Amino acid sequence: MRKEMLKKSIGTIVMTIALVGTSIPGVTVSPVKVNADVATTVSVSSNEVGKLESIFTTIDLMDASISELETAMEKGELTAEQLVQMYIDRINAYDKSLNLNSIITINSKALDEAKELDKERAAGKIKGKLYGIPIIVKDNYDVEGMPTSAGCKALKDSIAPDDSYAVKKLKEEGAIILAKANMSEFASSGSNSRSTLGGAVHNAYDTERTAAGSSGGTAVAITSNFATAGLGTDTGSSIRRPSSFSNLYGLRPSKGLTSIDGVVPLNGDRDVTGPICRSAEDLATIMTAIAGTDANDSYTVDANADSLKPANGYESGLKADGLKGKKIGYLSNSFGYYVANDDSDAGERTTELDSKISDMVEKAKENLEAGGAELVDISQYIPESLITFLRQAAPYANVFEWDLDTYFTSLGPAAPIKTAYELINNYKYGEDYTNISIRNPIEDFSTMTNPRTTENWQSCWNGMVNFRTTISNILKEQDIDAVAYVSQTDVADIETTSNNKNNAASYINYFGPVAGLPDMMIPMGFAKADPDNGYETEMPLGMSLFISYGNEEKLIEIAYSYEQTAGESIRKQPSTVPALEDKNVDKFLDELIDKTDSIDFSEYTVYPNGKVNVLLNKYAEATEVDRSDVYETYEATYDLAKAYDSLMNKLLANKKVTTPVTDKTPTANTSTVTTPTTETVSAPAKAKISKIKKAKKSMKIAIRKQSGVKGYQIKYSTSKKFAAKKTKTVTTSKVTVTVKKINVKKTYYVKVRAYKLIDGKVTYGAYSKVKKVS
Repeated sequence: MRKEMLKKSIGTIVMTIALVGTSIPGVTVSPVKVNADVATTVSVSSNEVGKLESIFTTIDLMDASISELETAMEKGELTAEQLVQMYIDRINAYDKSLNLNSIITINSKALDEAKELDKERAAGKIKGKLYGIPIIVKDNYDVEGMPTSAGCKALKDSIAPDDSYAVKKLKEEGAIILAKANMSEFASSGSNSRSTLGGAVHNAYDTERTAAGSSGGTAVAITSNFATAGLGTDTGSSIRRPSSFSNLYGLRPSKGLTSIDGVVPLNGDRDVTGPICRSAEDLATIMTAIAGTDANDSYTVDANADSLKPANGYESGLKADGLKGKKIGYLSNSFGYYVANDDSDAGERTTELDSKISDMVEKAKENLEAGGAELVDISQYIPESLITFLRQAAPYANVFEWDLDTYFTSLGPAAPIKTAYELINNYKYGEDYTNISIRNPIEDFSTMTNPRTTENWQSCWNGMVNFRTTISNILKEQDIDAVAYVSQTDVADIETTSNNKNNAASYINYFGPVAGLPDMMIPMGFAKADPDNGYETEMPLGMSLFISYGNEEKLIEIAYSYEQTAGESIRKQPSTVPALEDKNVDKFLDELIDKTDSIDFSEYTVYPNGKVNVLLNKYAEATEVDRSDVYETYEATYDLAKAYDSLMNKLLANKKVTTPVTDKTPTANTSTVTTPTTETVSAPAKAKISKIKKAKKSMKIAIRKQSGVKGYQIKYSTSKKFAAKKTKTVTTSKVTVTVKKINVKKTYYVKVRAYKLIDGKVTYGAYSKVKKVS
């Protein structure tokens, strides 16, 4: 990056054109033979805009999809190493400084892994659809060589001997595990993502608010563009609630479609692994990678997961018209009911949707219909009484201690903690661990009875299967392709509160977790700001869609078509984490400024005033742009490149073409032609500041006039050494200049120098003595 941004004089462009093509009396030069067609069109053209657009910038990184990044790497515009570094830069710049706390650990080997993948790409050895793509996984996924803590400080040094199944499948497709995300400790809360190791995760759209849980770290990281895509886990709603609050697509797959092997468990019967992404397309690509039968996961074996997975992957369902002809049911009760977690009927507990939300819901329904879907109220077919009956018949089985001890055992003898008993009795609650409330934990795991061998567990499991079958049959009988419902009655609450009113723990906890049906969160857009009630910014919220068992392909098709229909209105990057300054754009702008300074009009037969004036204006804007704002910098660079191309292509089409004459004696066929020349001119003298007067918000600078100069360059700074970011430059032809918008409370340092045009080039004189203005 340029260390000192100088506003260069554009005097080379504004040079006097009067001498061009004019004979100067009394001066004889060597004879030159001039082509008869002086304005011959030259094939060379200027394409600075094209060069700029070929640079993969930090702006291009924002919300870049998997396919877009793969294309950029295939074209050679980007490497995996560069991509990883760009994401790491963003994590380092924003995660802790904004108190997002979304990341627990960055993979120290990520850059080395990326370099190796770049070498393989160069050798033509690309092995998957995620080649070089950085992924963030929740910190309950085992990743070889990295700690797996589940957010628990006591487990900060617990390193698994190998990858979890889902991570292994990602790596087989060429993905890089960039980092592990913070979470609700042991995945226990849907309201927040707090842990003893990572602290509390905060929402990127409003850093005072919750990210929900328990995969809040993954969701915040992905919406903040800390990686391309992420993985979460869902036992109750832990993929979908965070996705809703972070403006993302999150899928809880059918139970048994994705493996939970190598994942710290909460309840193996309800735990699932799944993607959290910025687009339905990316979600489809991740699902294709991780879905399938795992011999070490009995749920996938029993479900025959390979048979549920489309032969050509879930990307085969990405059709823009995928909503056309679809019949989408909706549960009207979810548009105003809060369902308690107790045994009371839903109708007994009502909570109206907040006014901020109702408009979003209607717009989401309109987008579904606009895509060609028919919306049908199916509350009569799936009434609250049926939901209550089905969920009561499938209570939550107490398998946590067994599942956790089984996981600890899988880590081998080197595991720092081997049982829940050891964790509870050897570490301090609230400091080393939290969210574990096991009564009378068993010291010796080998003496524990497997709860899945009991009649109680079998009854619970049968109830879950019955719930699944009953709902799937209803959808089939009524010819319903998918069901939409609203799972949250308001947007994210303050993190320290995380009030359950935001969670409306109704259908979101039952159709997916209890019935095991695939359930996806899709973005509705943004609720209006509500300053009177503490909502200073627009906050996102999602709508849920579930479908019959094993039918993820159709669900993704519906989500993708909805996304295409809704357009950009439903996805917006958090303003708190903008694109970072781009060194490549800075370098390009510096070089373009140099090229602009070097234009020599004596080489051309035309002087297009209009194009010159446009370039002058864009040049002035580019030299004054705030380089720390990459959006403004890119816009100014693009505008200058466009103006430069326009001028240069006009000039290049009218370039003088000359041929030297070997015979020095003029003949009938050659004539002596005089060409313009310039007299020898010395550099300007050292400038001098006559007077500086500081007013309320301005500073008037008077310069001692020099004869024969083209103008003056003034530098003023709050830095005695004229540091780049604290220095501004003004170029003027006047000897009295008023500088505005200064900070009256600060001391300024000012210096000036004069400049001339000598042989079409800018020549500066020495700087004046620096004047201090307090």
